[in-house]
Parts: sequence; structure tokens; C-alpha cells
Amino acid sequence: MDKWLMNNNSAKIIALVLGVLLFAVVHHNEDSANEVTHPLLETRVIDGVKLQEKGLASNLVLKGITPNTVSVKVSGKTAAVAAALAEEYKVVVDVTGYGAGKHIIPLRYDFPDGVRVDSLQPSMVTVVLEEVQTKQVDVVIKTEGIPKEGYTAGTPIVTPSNRVHVSLPTSRMTEVKSVIGMVNIAQASESVKQQQVKLTAYDGAGNEIKDAVITPSVVEVEVPITKPFKTVPLQVNFKGQLPEGLSVAQVTPSVNQVTLYGPQAELDKIEFYDQAVIDLGDIKASGQYTVSVKLTVPPNIEKMEPSEIQVNVVISEEKVRTLKNIPITLTGVNDRLVTTITEPASRSFDITVVGSPAVVNAMQASDIQLIANVNDLPQGNHVVTLQVNLPRFVKLAKSEQFTAKVTIQEKGSSTGTGTNSKPNPVPNPGPEVETDAGVDQQTPDPTPNENSTTDPQDGTNGSSESPNAGTDSPEAPATDGTS
Repeated sequence: MDKWLMNNNSAKIIALVLGVLLFAVVHHNEDSANEVTHPLLETRVIDGVKLQEKGLASNLVLKGITPNTVSVKVSGKTAAVAAALAEEYKVVVDVTGYGAGKHIIPLRYDFPDGVRVDSLQPSMVTVVLEEVQTKQVDVVIKTEGIPKEGYTAGTPIVTPSNRVHVSLPTSRMTEVKSVIGMVNIAQASESVKQQQVKLTAYDGAGNEIKDAVITPSVVEVEVPITKPFKTVPLQVNFKGQLPEGLSVAQVTPSVNQVTLYGPQAELDKIEFYDQAVIDLGDIKASGQYTVSVKLTVPPNIEKMEPSEIQVNVVISEEKVRTLKNIPITLTGVNDRLVTTITEPASRSFDITVVGSPAVVNAMQASDIQLIANVNDLPQGNHVVTLQVNLPRFVKLAKSEQFTAKVTIQEKGSSTGTGTNSKPNPVPNPGPEVETDAGVDQQTPDPTPNENSTTDPQDGTNGSSESPNAGTDSPEAPATDGTS
């Protein structure tokens, strides 16, 4: 036995057996250790992780990401995987440096410590970026409710501006039709001031465009709340007389309208304001004058703006001018009868007027009206006093009357005078002749009339109630005299 053990080959065999036994023992211990530690590791698959965008330029908008969620497989110690919250699993799309268009971008992730990413599906996504367009839009302020009885809401005033900037992707900019803010004025009896109003963009159907960016998104609004008011034309009138040889050439008030405040029923009765009166008796020579005129508030009206005006008045030397062949116009004619002017035969008169050179030089025959009012006259021959309508600040050279003879008869009957009696004749006026003497060249056959009056403002015969008598064509008053 000793001899066998001392043999070299025997020793090698023994060493080999011992090595195999030692290897088996070591690996058995490792497998045992692995069986003990394996339960401490965990693998988890997380589906539907939403992607987060990063690095988007201010002039771009993220139009779409495909897909917009990913599936993540993670592993780690059981404690670490279990402790991680869902929001801590972050998968990021970094679009830094990308411009408008479609791009394929790799995903990045940021997970909790102790958690390892085994896979990310998909690892790349398709991103569509679009440019943002900005345009100016007018702000519309709408009111809710109605003011207190007797009060009226005025036009809202927007500060700092009634225009704002609206930003949207270029493909959607056409959706924006209005930007509106709402102000509540229910039962308001005074102006709503410094009201902060949020603005909202709407499309053509009135739907809110929620992702529209409005700059500024809040504005300051004032809504005037006042008593009912009405703006009416201002008419400057005159009293008194200018010295002989002078005439009004031009009248220019500082405003042409006034605003009246008061009950609506009273405002409805007023069509114009004519209580601004200038006394011509205070003017002694030709020239240009600035006259301050205080305005009187009409009855039952609470307030008027302005309460005082400035009127520029130009006074000049008079000029005489004769306008020839001014036609006579019939008014008030009965359609069932034939009305004929028998005298004067020309059915016209030469009219000599006086006024400032600027006014009379600009006059034409059409600026003068000779009206024969035959309203309610019976059949027969009549002498009708003519109404003379002249432009403002123009008067007749002489205080005289013009008359015309008219015949009224049934249709189809003879006049009995032998004259050609065509109904409502319109004469053919001859050329105008301007003279400085004027008065001696008139051809009327005047008949005195004690009721004739001369307007103290402009000398217009038979038209003293309005300084604009020559601008309209009212029917003349009832005529006098029948043959």
C-alpha cells in the first residue's frame, strides 16, 4: 500500500479527484447563494408612459407626436421598483434645434435611482412641428344686463388699446373671427370704470378657441352710463339790423352740433337747436368778428353740451345784382283743373338782390324761387302774390311784391282771353344780367300788400321764420286777391 501511494501516477490521480470534488463543492455553494438572492430582484413592464416635450422654440407649436405613449421594461431591486411612482418614469422628446416640419426623433428617459431600463418601445417617434402666426384683432366689448331705468350705456372704451395680438398655428389662424370681452352693467346708474376684462377668441360659429394665445389677455374697460341723449344740428340765428350798406358774408360756428341730455320723450321732440342768436345791432363796420354765444338749455332738458360756442362772423359791403328771367313756379295745383299763368306773359321776373359780393356773385337763377300758391282757389281769374325765397343773407333790393295773374278752369274749356293757356308752363329763362344799379331794371308790375314783411336777418320777402328759407321749397301761404 505504501509503495502504491509513493507512486507518482497514483499521486496525480488523487490530486485530480480532489480537484473535482473541490470544484463541485464551490459551485454548489454559488448556486445556493443565487437561490437565496434571486427573490430580491424584480422586472416590470410599464405601458402607456406619456411622452414629455422639451426644447420647443417660441415660434413653433407641437402639432403632433406619433405615437404619443411608449412601453417601458425596467428591472431592479424589488424595493426600488416598488417605491418608484408612475410620474417618476419620464420619457422625453427633445426638439431643441428642430424647425417646422416632420422629424423622427430618438427618445430620452429619466427614471428613479436603482431602476434599470431593459427596453423602450418604440425608441423613436415622429414629431410634427408647425410655425405660430400672430395677427392683430379688434377687441369687441359686449355688455350684459341693462342700466338702471332712464340711463343709457355708451360705447365702451378699451385701455391700453382696442387691438390685441392673437397667436395660433398657421393652419388654424383663419378660425379666429373675433376677440370678445364681457362687462356687466345691470342696474348701473354711473359709468363702469377700470373694469378688468378677460378676453376670449371665438370662431365663426361662436365657439371658444381655447388654445389661442391673446396678448394682452386682460384689458381695462370703461362703459359710460348716462342719461338718454341726442345730438342735433346747430343753427345760428340773428336779431337786430346791420348798418345800411353792410351784409353778412359768412357765419362759421365752432361746432355744428350740440348734445342734449334728458328724458327720451322730450328728446324725441327736438330735431335741431336754433337758440344760438347773434345781435347784428352790435356790429358797426365791415370786418371779421368772433362772437361768444351762450346756449340756453331747452325746456325739460337736463343738460346740453357745449354750453357756449364761438361764432366767426364776416361782414362786408353790400353789392347789388340783378338776375333775369326767374321762372314762376305753381304750387297747390288741382289735378282736376287747368291752371295757367296769364300775366306776366313771360311767366318770369327779373329779381334784383343785395348781399355780400361773395354770396351774390355765386348765386344762380335756381337759387331764387318765385312761388305762386293756388291751393284752394276756385275756378276763375286770380291775382296771386308770389312768395320770394332767397338764399340766406340775401335780400331784395327794394321792399316790393311780385304778383301774377292766373286762370283756373275745367279741363277742355277755353280761357276766354284769347291767350294760349297751356297748363303749368315752364318758361325758358334768358341769360342772367348782373348790374350794380339793379333796381331800375326790374319789370314786375307790383301790387301793394300790407301783409308783406322783410326778414330782419336777410331781407327775404315772406320768409321770416327760418334763416334758411332759400334752401327748401315749402308751399307758400294762401294767396290774396281774385278777379
